Amino acid sequence: MALSLALLGLSVAVVAGVLFVAMPHVGAPGVFTLFLRYTAASGVAAVGASALYLVYGSGGGRPSLAVGDMCMVLVPLLLFVAVRTLDGGRVLWPSVCAFVVAVAVAGVTTIVPLPASLAVKVAVLAIACGACAWSALQSSARPRRAMRTIAVATTGYAVFSVLRLVVAGVTGWGSPPYAAAFSFVPATIVGALVVLGIGIAVAQLRGAVVRVPAPRPDRPAGAIVVVGDWRLASAAYGADRVRGLESDLRHAARVIDPDAVNVPRGVEVAVPHAVATLTERLRTAHGWSADELALLTDGASTGAVRTHPVRTRGRVRVWRPRS
Repeated sequence: MALSLALLGLSVAVVAGVLFVAMPHVGAPGVFTLFLRYTAASGVAAVGASALYLVYGSGGGRPSLAVGDMCMVLVPLLLFVAVRTLDGGRVLWPSVCAFVVAVAVAGVTTIVPLPASLAVKVAVLAIACGACAWSALQSSARPRRAMRTIAVATTGYAVFSVLRLVVAGVTGWGSPPYAAAFSFVPATIVGALVVLGIGIAVAQLRGAVVRVPAPRPDRPAGAIVVVGDWRLASAAYGADRVRGLESDLRHAARVIDPDAVNVPRGVEVAVPHAVATLTERLRTAHGWSADELALLTDGASTGAVRTHPVRTRGRVRVWRPRS
C-alpha cells in the first residue's frame, strides 16, 4: 500500500509538472501561443513516456511503467486541449480532466496487474485519440489542411490502439502476432509518425498566410474595440470565460466587417459607432449580459495595436482564429 501511494504521488507530481508548461499562459490572450504551449506539453509527455518505457524494459520495475503510462495518455489528452484553444474553447476544466484521467491510469497500472492494466491504457488512448480527431475535424481554425493533418494522425493512432485490443483479445497479449505488430518497436514507430504529423500541422498553422485586402476608398477609419481591464475581468469571470468573450467579440466583428483585424484583447473594425454596433451584436447573437457588455471599451484609450506584422510584398503572417 505504501508503494502504491508513493507511485500515485509521483504520478501527480509529474502530471502537474507537464501541465505547468502550459497553464501559466491560460489567461493570456494569444490563442496560437496557448496552442503551442499545450502542443509542446504533449510532446514533452510523449518523449517522457518513451524514455520511461525504455527504463521499464531495462528492469526499471512498476514505477517507471506507471508513470510512463500516465505520460502516454497525456499526449492525446493535451493535444485535445490544444485543438480546443484554436476555437477559443475553455482550457481550464479540460486540463483538470486530463490531469484526473492521467493519474487514474497511473493508479490502475500501479494496482492492477498486467495485462489488464495495459488493456485499460490502450482503451483510454483509443478514446482520447478519437476525441482529438473529432475535435480537429469540427474546428473552424484555418488552414483546414492543418486540422485535417491532426485528425488523420490521431485517427491513425486510435485505429492502431483498437487493433491492438482486438488482436490481443483474439490471440492473447503474449502471442507472436501481437508481439510482431504491437511490441515496443512498432508502437514507437507508429507513435513517431503521429508526432511527425502533429509537427507538420503545427508548421502549417504557423506558416498560414492571408493576403491583406487593398483598402477601399470608401472604407472609414478603423475603430478598435477591446475587452476592458483584462486582469479585473479575469478575476471576476475567470480566465476561460474572458478568453471566450474575446473570441465572441472577434467573431461578431467579422460578421459585421469581414476585414476586421485582431488587436490585443479585441479587434479593429471599419464600421461607424463600433462599440455600440458590436454591443448590440453581442447582446442579441451571443447573449452577453449587461455586465459583460460593460467590459467593451474603445481600444484607442488602451493603446491597442494590430497583432499582425507590417505588410511584406502584399502578404503578411497573421493568426486569425475563426470560431
